[in-house]
Amino acid sequence: MVMNIVAILIGILSAAPSTKPVGPEPEPAQGAVLAREFLATRDASRRQQIAQRLATYDSAIEAVLAKLRQQEHTKTETGYRPREHFSTAALRKRHPNDLLYFTVPESYKPQQSTGLIVFMHGGGRTTSRRAPAVFMDFPEPDGPKIDMAFGDVFAASEMIAVGPSAPWDESTPYRWCVEEADAYLADVILECKSRFNIDPDRVVLMGHSMGGFGAFHQIQRSPDRYAAVISSSGAWSLGYLPTLRGTPICFLNGVHDARPGVRWHYTDVEYGRQTHTLLTALNLDHQYIEHDGKHSIGYNRRQIVDYLSSIRRTRRDPYYPHIALATPTGFRSDHRFAVTDNRWLTLNEAEPGEIRYDELRSNGADDFDDWRLTHRTTKRHGAAIEAVNEGNNRITLTTHNVRRLTIWLHPRMIDVKQPVQIGVNGRMLKSVPVQMSLATALESYERRQDWGLIYPAKVDIVVPK
Repeated sequence: MVMNIVAILIGILSAAPSTKPVGPEPEPAQGAVLAREFLATRDASRRQQIAQRLATYDSAIEAVLAKLRQQEHTKTETGYRPREHFSTAALRKRHPNDLLYFTVPESYKPQQSTGLIVFMHGGGRTTSRRAPAVFMDFPEPDGPKIDMAFGDVFAASEMIAVGPSAPWDESTPYRWCVEEADAYLADVILECKSRFNIDPDRVVLMGHSMGGFGAFHQIQRSPDRYAAVISSSGAWSLGYLPTLRGTPICFLNGVHDARPGVRWHYTDVEYGRQTHTLLTALNLDHQYIEHDGKHSIGYNRRQIVDYLSSIRRTRRDPYYPHIALATPTGFRSDHRFAVTDNRWLTLNEAEPGEIRYDELRSNGADDFDDWRLTHRTTKRHGAAIEAVNEGNNRITLTTHNVRRLTIWLHPRMIDVKQPVQIGVNGRMLKSVPVQMSLATALESYERRQDWGLIYPAKVDIVVPK
């Protein structure tokens, strides 16, 4: 859909005054106390009062944010730590029965930030909450040659690894792809940050089998959460692939994953091959690894070790210059849910209409040898935004079925002392000024509860019918 009329509103938090209060600038520590109160209260009038006081700190935003990010961590037990519960009160209340399995490398030091691997286990509708033990433990010295225990692999990465139990939902075999999985994984990351000194820009999502489906699902829905995504023996049938842009993905499939009389084509190697072709055509950052093995993640051990080593220092880029957001998205048609945010974009209001998705569809053959997988594009109801930061304070947008959106801005994206020029659907608008605000930075934190996704300025855009 091409919009011919575009209206722009400057989106600084309405409570922030146009002129700064005079007088000496308070200490960042005091600003952090005030900021925490702002984040804690839901009373609109109180938030407005606090926002006016926060304007005092608009020239020291980074100093206040640094105080808010500060957290002391004590020395912790290393090695394999199974069957633990969420420890913070709010998270334990939300997830009372879920279990967490940790692998903490010997190299971990609380005073130094480290990366985090979130591993999504395989299984199905009623797979036990103790399923992560199969994957997170260390392999026995005299264990099977093809071992699914990856504790040694995680430890060798020198990143902390956590294996949460999948959200409980007996109505679907794709428990990592249920609607609440987004918030659940975000809570798992918050729990890990409360226990360990985690670098928010070095979080890797990894999944096998059911978790491999979840990896394809989550990289479409929350690509801004992760530095990289790994899918082992996974698959998908519906996707809006431009949303992957900016987040590298590695997917691994076995040539003998599907075998006559043993395992159907649920995660057939053809899914990996066709995905590789599609992502290559879109020039999306990915690595496809095809191994001469079966469905077990144990066949991927060497390849995963190599890939984790290659991304050891890979960091998420919150300011990636070319991103996309689509809603609803999910790994298949009956597991699509609304999406509102990706990095520096927020979709505030969509309109009725269709957008084009990629689809991998089998021919439905009952005979094993007659099964085929084909690619096609299909139109489904939805809305989408593609955004490009072209440099020189120029941002262009292409929208489909979008009424209102927000662009979040950071000094690493633009020169905040100069106006920014924004174009929508082929029409370049006049330049508009940008105002930095601590209140806006805190508002951006509230979107994702992630101190790595902070933007102290914003522009609200209305695209009329």
